[in-house]
Amino acid sequence: MHINEILQSVQRATDSAGGFTAEVSDDWAQGRTLFGGIQAALAVQAMRCLAPDAPPLWSLHTTFVAPLPPGRIRLQTQVLRQGRAAVQMEARLMDGEQVAAVCVAVFGGLRESAVRVEPVPPAALPAREPGPALPFIPGVVPNFTQHYGYRWWEGGIPFSGAKTPGNRVLLRQRDEGALDEAQIVALADAIPPAALSMVSAPTPGSTLSWALEFVRHPAAVPSEGWWRVDVDLVAARDGYSNQDTHLFGPDGELVALARQVVAVFG
Repeated sequence: MHINEILQSVQRATDSAGGFTAEVSDDWAQGRTLFGGIQAALAVQAMRCLAPDAPPLWSLHTTFVAPLPPGRIRLQTQVLRQGRAAVQMEARLMDGEQVAAVCVAVFGGLRESAVRVEPVPPAALPAREPGPALPFIPGVVPNFTQHYGYRWWEGGIPFSGAKTPGNRVLLRQRDEGALDEAQIVALADAIPPAALSMVSAPTPGSTLSWALEFVRHPAAVPSEGWWRVDVDLVAARDGYSNQDTHLFGPDGELVALARQVVAVFG
């Protein structure tokens, strides 16, 4: 399924207030669960359906509780608080009666402020051809990666035994069309955890929590453009890793920040 088909499949359920359903095909799977980015994007889409007049999204905190298989997805949403400028909402993705993921989002209206600090531009990438692409090999790499193009500039692809604790990757959405809020949410989570680049053999990993913050909201971005993703592994020990991510748009400007906790099983 095209990512827009998935987002457009979000429909109100008739059996509960704040309930929605969606359809996701298995080409968006990651092992035995759905790709976390598409789960978060569905949560944002359902929140938008619940409160279509909500202002721009500024933060999204997601906890992945249990595997969520492809197919018909059930979401339960609610407005936690609506103030004059900010709206806080929650969305739960359900597998039957089991909560699979919990997303809490903050939407906020623009306002005048005396404080303005522009983000520091990223260091220029080395003047050379980008490194290896991540090939889509069914049964070897996650199914969802067929919807994205990857080119490694620094660091290493997963399971390559890289020595540097971080990656610089060029990334784009292969599904045609423009990227707006929900598609950018999915894109921001499409990079494999940096810790998996440092192991030299296939090793399972699972994101436990993921926090995304928007810095700005660009107009809809054509999918042909390449985004830059800088991932820095802050710490890794005792089977867990912590990483920071900076997502830069095709124009080179910072769009979003993320912090992620990953369990590494090996």
